[in-house]
Amino acid sequence: MDNFYSEIGKRMKSVRTALEMTQAQVAEIAGIDTSFYGQIERGANIPSLKTFVAIAQALKVNFSDLIPQQKKKERLYETAVENLLSELNPKRKALVLGLVKDIVARYKSK
Repeated sequence: MDNFYSEIGKRMKSVRTALEMTQAQVAEIAGIDTSFYGQIERGANIPSLKTFVAIAQALKVNFSDLIPQQKKKERLYETAVENLLSELNPKRKALVLGLVKDIVARYKSK
């Protein structure tokens, strides 16, 4: 079971870093202590359901996206990108999509 909570923590960290947020920022938005958030992210402490949902909301993802399941990792990144794009106007979204297409094409050619 420890591995399960460690995986949740890894997913939380992955989303947090993709959003360029600090542990303190996520903890503040979620209404919890920064050290407690760090413990959860390391898998050293288990949050209540209420706290887990608050953390997911602070990370702008559905709490189910943080729960390990087969083939969920790819969806986690897609959700993080969707949330980042949702903050942009349509013209900027199109620009970012063009950049992503170029990057993907470059990686596929290697």
